[in-house]
Amino acid sequence: MRPSPSARLLRGALTAGAALGLSATVLSSPARAADGWERCPANAVCGFSKPLYQGDMIVIRKPMASLGAWDNRIRSFIVTLSGYADAVCFYPEPGLAPEGSTHFYTVGSFDESAYPQLDRAVSSVDIGPEADDFCGNESRLPFLYDNPRPRPAALPATGAFGDLNHDGYADVLARNLIGQLWSSHAYTSPGRNALVGGGWDGMTKLVRHGDYDGDGFEDVYARDRAGVLWFYPGNGRGWFKPRLKVGAGWNTMRDLAAASDLTGDGKGDLLASDGDGVLWTYPGNGRGWFGARKKVGGGWKAMNEFVGAGDMNSDKKADLVARDTAGKLWLYPGNGRGWFGTRKLIGTGGWNGHAELAGLGDVTGDGRPDLVAHAPGRESHQGRVRLLVYPGTADGHLLAPRDLGDLRSTSFVF
Repeated sequence: MRPSPSARLLRGALTAGAALGLSATVLSSPARAADGWERCPANAVCGFSKPLYQGDMIVIRKPMASLGAWDNRIRSFIVTLSGYADAVCFYPEPGLAPEGSTHFYTVGSFDESAYPQLDRAVSSVDIGPEADDFCGNESRLPFLYDNPRPRPAALPATGAFGDLNHDGYADVLARNLIGQLWSSHAYTSPGRNALVGGGWDGMTKLVRHGDYDGDGFEDVYARDRAGVLWFYPGNGRGWFKPRLKVGAGWNTMRDLAAASDLTGDGKGDLLASDGDGVLWTYPGNGRGWFGARKKVGGGWKAMNEFVGAGDMNSDKKADLVARDTAGKLWLYPGNGRGWFGTRKLIGTGGWNGHAELAGLGDVTGDGRPDLVAHAPGRESHQGRVRLLVYPGTADGHLLAPRDLGDLRSTSFVF
């Protein structure tokens, strides 16, 4: 239910200029029955344990997949969010499960609303622009256009990566604001979008680049907050078999990049840059983990993004694309022995404007690996981001970008 323009103006006047917080706070009812508007802070959603904004109050500043002690307690609410499209969505089920959810923009008492079934029946809450977009719909995933094209029937190992479900198209993995991981497929492909699972916001790094355990399916590596690296073997259908622990101590690494076979033994390898700026190659053993690491060299602290982009220069060896802190993009051609030849400048500047870069293999259907980038969206006031694909050329350069898809700024795509 959308508010009238006057209701939106009232809400904006009450909340303009407030900055978004990061937590939920529970406040006990004061001695006197103060009006809910007096108690509810700016740029938040406040839920009350009694009708008409009375009783105990919970202050919600970000999506909550579980309300804990407030499960099935909210009876009325006030919305003081500042954005024009900001809303609150109340869910009868935990985990923002969409069935029965309803969104609001201003205030309400459930017992006096058109949705009395939500009175003391709310188990999770979403707030902000995504609540406006996704209430009643679980599909918090990128929408891909028709630019992903079918790949040639046969691709070399250095280019045959990025296809999660073996349908002949590059696919996208995306983690959203609430920690869900989705596999997204081209609009024209036979693949179907799939929810991989939740809890992926516990990972500080997510990388992939083809098959690492020899079964022919695309795999993923994920590092958790404790610094443990996990291997998620793909099942060829867009999600994963049970994960395997690679090892601990990986939080000493500033960045990771899955980069296919760098050492020439036919097995996928991993690159890692430590806090001192030393780059290391971890040679894969073909079963999902690694042998003794080899030092590539120092001075890599000047780079703030690493992408295992495949064989960019058509020499049948896996290469590395790296962005420096000045926003320039460099190609480091692999030598097949675990390190690189003389680098080549392939982007003269401005690449820091892309929040993330990713290598998904051949996206455009010409048999050459491409580069995918998060770009500022056309509707930046709504927090939207465009996905762009930069088609690769046979000599390692990149062509002008094409639109690949649309997503929220709260999504991470790889």
